[in-house]
Amino acid sequence: MSPAADPLGAHFVRLRQGLRGYLRRRLPEAAPVDDVLQDVFVKAVAARQSGRDIANLNGWLYAAARTAVADYYRSRDGVSEALDENLPVGNEADALRLHTELSSCLRGFIDDLPAHYRDTLIATELEGRTLRALAEAQGVSVSAIKSRAARGKRLLRARLLACCHVEMQGGLVSDYHRRASPTGDGGCA
Repeated sequence: MSPAADPLGAHFVRLRQGLRGYLRRRLPEAAPVDDVLQDVFVKAVAARQSGRDIANLNGWLYAAARTAVADYYRSRDGVSEALDENLPVGNEADALRLHTELSSCLRGFIDDLPAHYRDTLIATELEGRTLRALAEAQGVSVSAIKSRAARGKRLLRARLLACCHVEMQGGLVSDYHRRASPTGDGGCA
């Protein structure tokens, strides 16, 4: 099937450069960008073949890219990089790196939420599903899904701020670090 006849292929062709740029800004080196981009496309194809209806394909592809970046950093667990002490403070690239690093650890916090909040946040924020589609799939009102999403975000924020000190400037993370706990990690591992 040609990309013109396949909506997924057409979207991918149209968004490939934008997705590649998005990934280039979030990954530490250029080499894995095309691999991660291919993983995003494979996930989209698998989702479509499983019969899943993706209403907002553009949003879904970018959400899959965000998840793929988090997976990339998670897979590098134990790999450390030397910090460059000569980086200027307030560097936009540094802020994006911090934002990406912090977002990659959020998945663990999301996984610890009660099931209906966790599932709602994963579906809407990470998978790009619409509130209406999720409400229909779960047989509840859109208002109920909105409430779950809002409550889940509040719980996630409280957990994050209990475990980490986060500073924001211009909507981006400017600094963060785990809070020290005299009695262990306090559930922040």
